[in-house]
Amino acid sequence: MIIYEVNCLVDSDIVNEFRAWLKPHIEAVLKAEGFHSAEILSLMADDQLTARPYSTGFSIRYRVSGQSALDHYLTHLAPELRREGVDRFGDQFTAYRRVLKED
Repeated sequence: MIIYEVNCLVDSDIVNEFRAWLKPHIEAVLKAEGFHSAEILSLMADDQLTARPYSTGFSIRYRVSGQSALDHYLTHLAPELRREGVDRFGDQFTAYRRVLKED
């Protein structure tokens, strides 16, 4: 199992709007083959968050069946889904991603 983690740092003045957009966005991601579940966590401490003290941080962790499913998502679906967020919020948020593997 792969964990695909997306960390978002959101300007505090758009947090409610971003949170409302995030839930249907996650539902769209979960439609990708091999994506099983997701959880939303609040970032309490993070080096990136410290650099943006006017932001609120979220960490979305997707459970994915394997690397090939993640690769397919990243190649074919992620660009459009990411563009939707950028088109809506511009530079009012940043995102960085990590891929982790369960041992």
